[in-house]
Amino acid sequence: MEHSELEVKVAEIDQRSKSNTHRLDELEGKYDVLNRLATAVEVLATKQDSMEKSINGLTSKVDTLESVPRKRWEGLVEKAVYLVMAAVIGYALAKVGIS
Repeated sequence: MEHSELEVKVAEIDQRSKSNTHRLDELEGKYDVLNRLATAVEVLATKQDSMEKSINGLTSKVDTLESVPRKRWEGLVEKAVYLVMAAVIGYALAKVGIS
């Protein structure tokens, strides 16, 4: 190879080296952004797990609170049925002559 050809090759290699350095710098920046994004997703996943546990606990408490009025209403209806049955039986006994 002649000296001029070597100079051309060295210039090409130098240009490629500068281009590769620029590309590597760009990739390092993108890697940092990607790393921060992955960390943020991990934090969000942890918070979501915590929220899921809290929601499950709240759901259980709400179910308990919702059942209280239903139980009261069922007790009231049961007592009303007993009262009506007692009145009907009392009326029937009074008609029969048992007092």
